[in-house]
Amino acid sequence: MVSSWSILFMITTAVLSIGVPAALFIVYYRKERFSLKAFGIGILVFILFSQVLEKLLHVYVLQGNPYTASLMSRNPLALATYGALAAGIFEEAGRYIAFRFWLKRNRERKDGIALGLGHGGIEAVLIGLLGSVQSLYMSLLINAGQFNKLLASGAPSEPLLAVKSLLLTTPASHFALGGIERVAALLIQIAMSLIVLYAVRSRKLLYLAYAIGIHALIDFLPGLSQGMKLNIWLLETVVAAFGLAALAFIFKSKAWLK
Repeated sequence: MVSSWSILFMITTAVLSIGVPAALFIVYYRKERFSLKAFGIGILVFILFSQVLEKLLHVYVLQGNPYTASLMSRNPLALATYGALAAGIFEEAGRYIAFRFWLKRNRERKDGIALGLGHGGIEAVLIGLLGSVQSLYMSLLINAGQFNKLLASGAPSEPLLAVKSLLLTTPASHFALGGIERVAALLIQIAMSLIVLYAVRSRKLLYLAYAIGIHALIDFLPGLSQGMKLNIWLLETVVAAFGLAALAFIFKSKAWLK
């Protein structure tokens, strides 16, 4: 049986993943009347650059090229470094292109926040909400004794059994961390958008490099944990710390980005 606490925390993460971005959107739009175009392009940037273009590179590097595929499978450090840099380059380059070419008339601070809300909001929905809903659905099937019927239906058994094992053995507290991570990630995405906006407005590409570097640094430890057993509480504490730093940065940006 999947514990009631695990199920509760799955629901909590799902609610936070959709509720926090929605609440921030409503509150900030009422206050600033930011560009809905900037918000929509933030969604587009995440989907196009992170979920399409970056994934195409991953297919080549991790599967299509025998040399790099072998290197990444044997070397967790190389895999984490590659993954972190790929995420940083694609997402921050996407933001730069958006502000440089698609949002020429929408480069105020509020538009940077709007783009970050769109970017981080759709990320929260696709990763936090959908992931939690999937875990919740499988947990309810297990607890209702319906999981074996799913196996009997002809669905691939190996991945399903792996998911079942994960749900049964993962401590309930770990599911709670997902909601905290999504909120922190949203704040980080907004902060990154403001840095890239400043890079465009000031015409200083060095700030784009800063954004790529910070993004890669944040993603490095979670990426390393895929190949090495790192303490999840340490990882999430680091992510939460970056989230708090991002929140402070967002407020302080009022002084130099109008």
